[in-house]
Amino acid sequence: MPGHILSKRVQEILIELGWSKETLAEKSGLPYETIKNIYYGRTADPKISTVMAISEATGYAINCLMGKCQHSPQEKAILRNYRACGIHGKSIIELVAKQEANRSKAERESLDRHSIPCLIPSGDIHQGISYDDSVIEEIFTTDNDAYVAIKMNNNDLTPKYCKGDIILIANRFPRNNEYGVFYKNSKAYIRQYIEEDNQYRLKCIHGYADDMVLKRMDEIDYIGTCCGVIRA
Repeated sequence: MPGHILSKRVQEILIELGWSKETLAEKSGLPYETIKNIYYGRTADPKISTVMAISEATGYAINCLMGKCQHSPQEKAILRNYRACGIHGKSIIELVAKQEANRSKAERESLDRHSIPCLIPSGDIHQGISYDDSVIEEIFTTDNDAYVAIKMNNNDLTPKYCKGDIILIANRFPRNNEYGVFYKNSKAYIRQYIEEDNQYRLKCIHGYADDMVLKRMDEIDYIGTCCGVIRA
Protein backbone atom coordinates (compact mmCIF):
# COMPACT_ATOMS: atom_id res chain seq x y z
CA MET A 1 0.00 0.00 0.00
CA PRO A 2 1.86 3.14 -1.20
CA GLY A 3 2.80 5.31 1.77
CA HIS A 4 3.17 8.55 -0.22
CA ILE A 5 -0.49 8.47 -1.28
CA LEU A 6 -1.66 7.92 2.29
CA SER A 7 0.67 10.68 3.46
CA LYS A 8 -0.86 13.19 1.05
CA ARG A 9 -4.43 12.18 1.93
CA VAL A 10 -3.81 12.38 5.67
CA GLN A 11 -2.40 15.89 5.23
CA GLU A 12 -5.47 16.94 3.23
CA ILE A 13 -7.90 15.29 5.65
CA LEU A 14 -6.40 16.93 8.71
CA ILE A 15 -6.82 20.31 7.03
CA GLU A 16 -10.43 19.50 6.07
CA LEU A 17 -11.28 18.34 9.58
CA GLY A 18 -9.27 21.00 11.33
CA TRP A 19 -7.39 18.32 13.28
CA SER A 20 -3.81 18.16 14.44
CA LYS A 21 -1.63 15.08 14.20
CA GLU A 22 -2.10 14.65 17.94
CA THR A 23 -5.91 14.68 17.53
CA LEU A 24 -5.75 11.98 14.86
CA ALA A 25 -3.51 9.84 17.06
CA GLU A 26 -5.92 10.21 19.97
CA LYS A 27 -9.07 9.46 17.97
CA SER A 28 -7.55 6.55 16.04
CA GLY A 29 -5.80 4.97 19.04
CA LEU A 30 -2.53 4.87 17.11
CA PRO A 31 0.82 6.01 18.53
CA TYR A 32 1.69 9.61 17.75
CA GLU A 33 4.97 8.49 16.15
CA THR A 34 3.01 6.27 13.75
CA ILE A 35 0.81 9.18 12.68
CA LYS A 36 3.81 11.49 12.34
CA ASN A 37 5.70 9.00 10.18
CA ILE A 38 2.65 8.56 7.90
CA TYR A 39 2.09 12.32 7.74
CA TYR A 40 5.66 12.98 6.58
CA GLY A 41 5.74 10.00 4.19
CA ARG A 42 8.27 8.02 6.18
CA THR A 43 6.14 4.85 6.11
CA ALA A 44 6.55 3.19 2.74
CA ASP A 45 4.06 0.38 3.28
CA PRO A 46 1.57 1.11 6.10
CA LYS A 47 -0.27 -1.81 7.66
CA ILE A 48 -3.88 -2.36 6.69
CA SER A 49 -4.82 -2.25 10.40
CA THR A 50 -3.29 1.23 10.59
CA VAL A 51 -5.22 2.44 7.54
CA MET A 52 -8.45 0.98 8.95
CA ALA A 53 -7.90 2.78 12.26
CA ILE A 54 -7.44 6.09 10.43
CA SER A 55 -10.52 5.36 8.30
CA GLU A 56 -12.72 4.68 11.34
CA ALA A 57 -11.43 7.76 13.18
CA THR A 58 -11.89 10.21 10.29
CA GLY A 59 -14.96 8.70 8.59
CA TYR A 60 -13.11 8.52 5.26
CA ALA A 61 -13.36 5.24 3.35
CA ILE A 62 -10.17 3.27 2.80
CA ASN A 63 -10.46 3.84 -0.96
CA CYS A 64 -10.51 7.58 -0.37
CA LEU A 65 -7.49 7.35 1.92
CA MET A 66 -5.60 5.58 -0.86
CA GLY A 67 -6.55 8.14 -3.51
CA LYS A 68 -9.20 6.01 -5.23
CA CYS A 69 -12.26 7.98 -4.24
CA GLN A 70 -14.97 7.95 -6.93
CA HIS A 71 -16.83 11.01 -5.62
CA SER A 72 -17.40 13.94 -7.94
CA PRO A 73 -16.00 17.37 -6.95
CA GLN A 74 -19.50 18.40 -5.81
CA GLU A 75 -19.86 15.28 -3.66
CA LYS A 76 -16.43 15.84 -2.17
CA ALA A 77 -17.39 19.41 -1.26
CA ILE A 78 -20.60 18.22 0.43
CA LEU A 79 -18.69 15.57 2.40
CA ARG A 80 -16.03 18.07 3.39
CA ASN A 81 -18.59 20.57 4.65
CA TYR A 82 -20.58 17.85 6.40
CA ARG A 83 -17.55 16.60 8.29
CA ALA A 84 -16.67 20.15 9.30
CA CYS A 85 -20.12 20.69 10.86
CA GLY A 86 -21.08 20.12 14.44
CA ILE A 87 -23.91 17.86 15.57
CA HIS A 88 -26.55 20.52 14.88
CA GLY A 89 -25.25 21.19 11.36
CA LYS A 90 -25.03 17.49 10.54
CA SER A 91 -28.64 16.99 11.67
CA ILE A 92 -29.86 19.80 9.40
CA ILE A 93 -27.94 18.45 6.39
CA GLU A 94 -29.27 14.93 6.96
CA LEU A 95 -32.84 16.20 7.32
CA VAL A 96 -32.68 18.29 4.14
CA ALA A 97 -31.01 15.46 2.20
CA LYS A 98 -33.68 12.99 3.33
CA GLN A 99 -36.53 15.33 2.38
CA GLU A 100 -35.02 16.07 -1.04
CA ALA A 101 -34.35 12.38 -1.71
CA ASN A 102 -37.97 11.51 -0.83
CA ARG A 103 -39.27 14.32 -3.04
CA SER A 104 -37.13 13.19 -5.98
CA LYS A 105 -38.24 9.59 -5.47
CA ALA A 106 -41.89 10.65 -5.44
CA GLU A 107 -41.39 12.61 -8.66
CA ARG A 108 -39.77 9.63 -10.37
CA GLU A 109 -42.51 7.28 -9.20
CA SER A 110 -45.25 9.64 -10.37
CA LEU A 111 -43.86 9.39 -13.89
CA ASP A 112 -43.98 5.58 -13.74
CA ARG A 113 -47.53 5.30 -12.40
CA HIS A 114 -50.31 3.64 -14.36
CA SER A 115 -53.97 3.12 -13.59
CA ILE A 116 -55.65 -0.24 -12.97
CA PRO A 117 -59.20 -1.24 -11.94
CA CYS A 118 -59.71 -2.03 -8.25
CA LEU A 119 -62.57 -4.18 -6.94
CA ILE A 120 -64.09 -3.19 -3.61
CA PRO A 121 -66.21 -6.11 -2.31
CA SER A 122 -69.46 -5.38 -0.54
CA GLY A 123 -69.79 -8.59 1.50
CA ASP A 124 -67.60 -10.82 3.62
CA ILE A 125 -64.45 -11.69 1.72
CA HIS A 126 -64.12 -15.12 3.31
CA GLN A 127 -67.38 -16.13 1.59
CA GLY A 128 -65.97 -15.27 -1.83
CA ILE A 129 -65.92 -12.03 -3.77
CA SER A 130 -68.82 -11.49 -6.12
CA TYR A 131 -67.96 -9.34 -9.13
CA ASP A 132 -71.57 -8.20 -9.51
CA ASP A 133 -71.68 -6.97 -5.90
CA SER A 134 -68.34 -5.15 -6.04
CA VAL A 135 -67.70 -1.48 -6.65
CA ILE A 136 -64.95 -0.75 -9.17
CA GLU A 137 -62.72 2.30 -8.90
CA GLU A 138 -59.50 3.41 -10.57
CA ILE A 139 -56.24 3.39 -8.63
CA PHE A 140 -52.66 4.22 -9.58
CA THR A 141 -49.59 2.06 -8.99
CA THR A 142 -45.93 1.92 -9.99
CA ASP A 143 -45.95 -1.88 -10.00
CA ASN A 144 -45.62 -2.75 -13.68
CA ASP A 145 -46.84 -6.33 -13.12
CA ALA A 146 -50.17 -5.32 -11.56
CA TYR A 147 -53.17 -5.27 -13.89
CA VAL A 148 -56.03 -5.37 -11.38
CA ALA A 149 -56.46 -4.98 -7.61
CA ILE A 150 -58.78 -5.88 -4.74
CA LYS A 151 -59.32 -3.62 -1.73
CA MET A 152 -59.96 -5.28 1.62
CA ASN A 153 -63.21 -4.09 3.15
CA ASN A 154 -62.73 -5.94 6.45
CA ASN A 155 -60.17 -7.87 8.51
CA ASP A 156 -61.21 -11.35 7.35
CA LEU A 157 -57.70 -12.09 6.03
CA THR A 158 -55.61 -10.75 8.89
CA PRO A 159 -52.75 -10.85 9.60
CA LYS A 160 -51.84 -11.38 5.94
CA TYR A 161 -54.11 -8.63 4.67
CA CYS A 162 -55.93 -6.00 6.74
CA LYS A 163 -58.90 -3.71 6.20
CA GLY A 164 -58.00 -0.97 3.75
CA ASP A 165 -55.14 -2.89 2.12
CA ILE A 166 -55.12 -2.90 -1.66
CA ILE A 167 -53.85 -6.22 -3.03
CA LEU A 168 -52.10 -5.84 -6.39
CA ILE A 169 -52.56 -8.76 -8.78
CA ALA A 170 -50.31 -9.84 -11.65
CA ASN A 171 -51.72 -11.65 -14.67
CA ARG A 172 -50.07 -15.05 -14.14
CA PHE A 173 -50.76 -18.31 -12.33
CA PRO A 174 -49.27 -18.50 -8.81
CA ARG A 175 -46.15 -20.55 -8.13
CA ASN A 176 -46.04 -23.01 -5.26
CA ASN A 177 -46.75 -21.29 -1.90
CA GLU A 178 -47.63 -17.98 -3.53
CA TYR A 179 -50.93 -16.21 -2.87
CA GLY A 180 -53.37 -15.79 -5.70
CA VAL A 181 -56.96 -15.02 -6.60
CA PHE A 182 -58.99 -17.96 -7.95
CA TYR A 183 -62.42 -17.98 -9.56
CA LYS A 184 -65.06 -20.63 -8.94
CA ASN A 185 -68.87 -20.65 -9.13
CA SER A 186 -69.06 -16.94 -9.99
CA LYS A 187 -66.96 -15.90 -6.99
CA ALA A 188 -63.30 -15.03 -6.45
CA TYR A 189 -61.27 -16.39 -3.54
CA ILE A 190 -57.91 -15.22 -2.22
CA ARG A 191 -55.96 -18.35 -1.36
CA GLN A 192 -52.44 -19.73 -0.97
CA TYR A 193 -51.56 -22.14 -3.77
CA ILE A 194 -49.83 -25.32 -2.51
CA GLU A 195 -48.77 -28.38 -4.47
CA GLU A 196 -48.66 -31.56 -2.34
CA ASP A 197 -49.17 -35.32 -2.72
CA ASN A 198 -50.15 -35.06 -6.38
CA GLN A 199 -52.90 -32.66 -5.43
CA TYR A 200 -53.39 -28.92 -5.56
CA ARG A 201 -54.49 -27.18 -2.39
CA LEU A 202 -55.91 -23.68 -2.28
CA LYS A 203 -55.27 -22.97 1.37
CA CYS A 204 -57.64 -20.72 3.26
CA ILE A 205 -55.78 -17.74 4.75
CA HIS A 206 -58.18 -17.52 7.70
CA GLY A 207 -60.12 -20.08 9.70
CA TYR A 208 -63.58 -19.35 8.31
CA ALA A 209 -63.63 -21.78 5.40
CA ASP A 210 -62.25 -25.13 4.24
CA ASP A 211 -59.30 -25.48 1.92
CA MET A 212 -60.08 -26.25 -1.70
CA VAL A 213 -58.40 -29.51 -2.79
CA LEU A 214 -58.16 -30.15 -6.52
CA LYS A 215 -56.87 -33.08 -8.55
CA ARG A 216 -56.46 -30.99 -11.69
CA MET A 217 -55.96 -27.27 -12.03
CA ASP A 218 -58.42 -27.08 -14.89
CA GLU A 219 -61.12 -27.51 -12.24
CA ILE A 220 -60.75 -23.83 -11.38
CA ASP A 221 -59.96 -20.53 -13.08
CA TYR A 222 -57.51 -17.96 -11.83
CA ILE A 223 -57.49 -14.17 -11.85
CA GLY A 224 -53.81 -13.80 -10.99
CA THR A 225 -51.03 -13.78 -8.42
CA CYS A 226 -50.83 -11.38 -5.49
CA CYS A 227 -47.72 -9.36 -6.37
CA GLY A 228 -47.83 -6.50 -3.87
CA VAL A 229 -49.83 -4.55 -1.32
CA ILE A 230 -50.62 -0.88 -0.93
CA ARG A 231 -51.11 -0.40 2.80
CA ALA A 232 -53.89 1.77 4.14
